[in-house]
Amino acid sequence: MTTDGAPARGVRVVVYGVGAMGAIVTRLLVDRGADIVGAIGRSPEKVGRDLGEVAGLGRTLGVLVEADPRLVLSRGADIAVVCVGSYLDKMQSHFALCLEHGVNVVTIEEETVFPWTTAPDHAAALDELARANGVTLAASGAQDVFWLNHVTTLLGASHRVDRVAGRCVWNVDDYGPEVAGHLFVGQSGDAFAQHVASKGWPEFVARQTLEAMVASLGLTVKSIKSDVEPVLANSPVLCRSLGHEIQPGHLIGTIDWTEIATEEGPQFALEMKGCVYGEGDADCNHWQVCGEPDMELRNEGVSYRFTTCSTLVNRIPDVIRARPGLMSLDKLGPPGYKHGALRI
Repeated sequence: MTTDGAPARGVRVVVYGVGAMGAIVTRLLVDRGADIVGAIGRSPEKVGRDLGEVAGLGRTLGVLVEADPRLVLSRGADIAVVCVGSYLDKMQSHFALCLEHGVNVVTIEEETVFPWTTAPDHAAALDELARANGVTLAASGAQDVFWLNHVTTLLGASHRVDRVAGRCVWNVDDYGPEVAGHLFVGQSGDAFAQHVASKGWPEFVARQTLEAMVASLGLTVKSIKSDVEPVLANSPVLCRSLGHEIQPGHLIGTIDWTEIATEEGPQFALEMKGCVYGEGDADCNHWQVCGEPDMELRNEGVSYRFTTCSTLVNRIPDVIRARPGLMSLDKLGPPGYKHGALRI
C-alpha cells in the first residue's frame, strides 16, 4: 500500500540513452520488475530495434528504441532514467523535456550531483521547471554511495574532523566513447595543454561530490581549488571505447582534483583518476580522515560501472517520492537497498 492507502503498483520507466550504461540499467530494471514503457536513443544502428536486443538481454522486451523523445515521453511514465552525458549545459534540454512532460528524472549526469555553483543558471531553471510540473530531478551513481554517503557515515564516528582526503580510480573504457572523448583520450599531451590553457577545464566529478559532502555536513565553503593533469601512455595501450591503440606520449586519461576549505575549519580533498586500464589496474576508493580519531575507508576492486547503475535503480523510488524540484545529493538523503520489485 502507498502512504495514501492506494495499492502499490510497478514503476513505469523510460530508458533515456541506450549506450553502455543504459544497457546495464535495462537489465537491472527488468530484474526488478519495472514496467519499461519507452526507450530513447540516437544511434541509427539502434533506433527501430527492440530494447532487449540492443541491451544484449538475449530476448525481446516489446519496446522499440525511438529517436523522438517528445513522442516517447508523451505516452506517460513515472520516471526517466537518463544516461546520456556528463554536463548540465549539454543535458539541460534532455532534462527539460522530461520535466515538461511531468516525468521524474534520475540520471548519471555528474554535475547534477551538486550543480548550484558550477551551473547555477541551468540548475535554477530546471529546479523551477520541476516544481512547476510537480516532479523531481536528481543524479545518482557510484559517487552517491562510495564517494559521499560512505564517507559522511564514517564521519559520524568522529569527535573532531581536521581533514578528509579521498582518492578514486576508475576505468574510462567502462563508459564508452563519449567519456573517452571528454578526457581527451588519444590526444597528444601538447593538444591537451593547449586546450586547457585556452578554454580551461570543466570541473568533472570531484568538485560536485565534495560540495555535496560539505553541504550535507552543514558546513560552509570558504574556498575551492580545482586542477587537472594528464595521464600519458608509456607504451601502447588499447582503448576499447575508441577501438584503437593509444600511442606513448598521448593521453589515456586525466587526474582531476579538488580541495575545499570550510569556514568552520575542516578541509576536504578528492583526487579522481580516470584512465584506460592496463593489466593489473582496478577500480579503487580510498579515504583518510584526520582528526580525533584518525580513520580510514577502503573499497578495493569496486565496479564503478555496475554500481553506478545499481545505485541509480535503487534510487528510483526515492526520487519519485521526493519533493518536487532539483534535488542535489545532499538533499536526497542516504541511499538504501530496495528488495524485490520496484513499486510505488
